[in-house]
Amino acid sequence: MGSSSCANCHSSKAAGRDGSGAVTVDFAEWAKTKHAQVSIGCEQCHGPASIHVASPTADNILTMPTIANSVVCGQCHTGQKSDFDVSPHAKPVEDVMTEAKANPGFYGKTCLRCHSGPFRADLIENTVDNSVPAYQRADQIDANIQALTNDQIVSYVNATTEAPSCVNCHDPMRTTPNLDLTGGQAQLLRAIENSDVSVVGQPSTPVKIISTYNQICANCHMGGATSTSNPSDSALNSGTSRPNFHENPQFYMLMGLGGVTGAGGVPTTMAHASRPGQCVGCHMPNGRHSFTVSLDISCQPCHTPADAQARLAVQGEIQLRLYNLVSRLQTWSKATFGDPDLWDYTAQVPTGKTAPPQSQVPIQVKRARHNYYFVLRDLSLGVHNPVYARLLLDVANQNLDALGVSRAAAVPYNGKTVPAYVKATLQEYLRRSYQAEMSAGHGV
Repeated sequence: MGSSSCANCHSSKAAGRDGSGAVTVDFAEWAKTKHAQVSIGCEQCHGPASIHVASPTADNILTMPTIANSVVCGQCHTGQKSDFDVSPHAKPVEDVMTEAKANPGFYGKTCLRCHSGPFRADLIENTVDNSVPAYQRADQIDANIQALTNDQIVSYVNATTEAPSCVNCHDPMRTTPNLDLTGGQAQLLRAIENSDVSVVGQPSTPVKIISTYNQICANCHMGGATSTSNPSDSALNSGTSRPNFHENPQFYMLMGLGGVTGAGGVPTTMAHASRPGQCVGCHMPNGRHSFTVSLDISCQPCHTPADAQARLAVQGEIQLRLYNLVSRLQTWSKATFGDPDLWDYTAQVPTGKTAPPQSQVPIQVKRARHNYYFVLRDLSLGVHNPVYARLLLDVANQNLDALGVSRAAAVPYNGKTVPAYVKATLQEYLRRSYQAEMSAGHGV
């Protein structure tokens, strides 16, 4: 049929929907894209259009939510699709989908903002007023999400096969000012780097702000399901069931935000926060869509492979420092309650044990456990921001010093090997925190 046939009904000066509800496209903007220039038209993505042109309905052409699937892009972008398929983004978190179905009015409207490719594409990436950047329209987007019915949310859950998908990072219909690492046009929906955290850097920043932030990875990887980390004493005293941040605070760690830091006055960021591309610079070398890091490519041009390998030793150091910190917390708990496991958040105390009244847990322990989980849940074991990871562990230990807890290291750091039982212990605490969050429905 050709794209000109589609333009008869779908053409507009602004993307959105017309009075009939039909999707409208700015064809002048589309004509500027690489897709248009190499004759990739509407039917290459949306399927044969003759039946739809003869009798237009929503179910005789490929449209949302199915059009958001990476299979559509993978028809041409085979290399990127192969990379993507082995990445964690390529499949949904089934526990999240279950929670969203069980309580769509709350968990669906929060969790799906990051965990559902089609939900995010339709409600956050698709613009209502294309003259206003999406990240400036948090209230408008949130209002649209809050207006969804339970049945509509469940339909997005049923359509979710990956989180996120290609169209959550790229706009196939228009060029954008957000260039890739090489300065090329990749039709990116958001900037690959952003050092201005004034919008998202406040404790308990709400999810409507997080999910529209103008940094292509950070708008999900900020540790906020309903809000970001809050390290204030008042928040630590009032929120004692589990950590007050989601499992993925990577951008907060990168930018030196979210932990208990004491009096301040010390550096909280390092070169990783300001390197070109930030997350993309390390996790997508040469356009790699598996998001894996390799020392020979990811760490250049800042480090030689040998230097990068040496610096990776920070992971062993942080693992052992985390283990030694949790050992101190266990020592305090054993001395105080007769049980080494009762220092933890109440929902994370092992089954069969009863958490003590949290008024009996001093603020020093609450600060220490907040920092412990913040560093642990970042998952980089210090690589994202070794300066900040060390600071948070130092502050945690200083708080336990104030309670007179012995500093004797459970495992001395030798700079070479990390015992298997140390790794197993940290993995067990990660498992407990994940299980507690899922049991509570991701409601952080």
